[in-house]
Amino acid sequence: MRKRFLSVLLLLALALTLVSCGEKEEPIPVTRNPLPQLNSPSDGDTIVTIETNKGVIRAVLYQKAVPQTVTNFVKLADSGYYDGIIIHKAIADFVIQMGDPTAEGNGGESFNGAGLPLEYNELLHNFTGAVGMAAGSDGLAYSQFYIVAGSEVSEEYVSAMKAAGYPANVIEAYQEFGGQPSFDYEYTVFGQVYEGLELVQEIAASKTDRWNRPKKDVTVSSISISTYSSTEG
Repeated sequence: MRKRFLSVLLLLALALTLVSCGEKEEPIPVTRNPLPQLNSPSDGDTIVTIETNKGVIRAVLYQKAVPQTVTNFVKLADSGYYDGIIIHKAIADFVIQMGDPTAEGNGGESFNGAGLPLEYNELLHNFTGAVGMAAGSDGLAYSQFYIVAGSEVSEEYVSAMKAAGYPANVIEAYQEFGGQPSFDYEYTVFGQVYEGLELVQEIAASKTDRWNRPKKDVTVSSISISTYSSTEG
């Protein structure tokens, strides 16, 4: 059912340095969570800005963890491939999906035109706000991608994850933040929303037709790639 999972430790506390009166103050070391999606972006991280007619969504991308997927996405974005597309799928408490120029849900091309094999990383999961690359019927990735809008994880799924050998910290994160664990190891997670999650959830709750396409188009004007800096805006 799944590949062998890497055991990881869940570190949540900030280490505090005690400073005696008159001594030079030392910087407070910050412990990063071993699950990258639970951390805020760091200076130098690659980020994507998705501008829509409803607002802006920003996410951090995990180039080192899933390099082929991020390279494909970045090259498509830089080429203007996504400019002017619509969000063609919206399901409340589930996902929004985009990346198909035909808006039918069956189109799209990868930057190399041949499709890419899916990549999995045992530290990346479909928590609420996860950005993932959808797979075609041939099991390859092209241009369509989704953002997980949320949903509480049922006890049934929690039991299934325990039986499958999920690390405790991953299960705890799903319980705390919600998401879609059924997507794990089916699609490639390659990013995490850090700004605009409420907008994602608003779009997901749109009134839709029988194909789950919003009745009022949500248009993506541009998707741009940049480097995160904590000193900007």
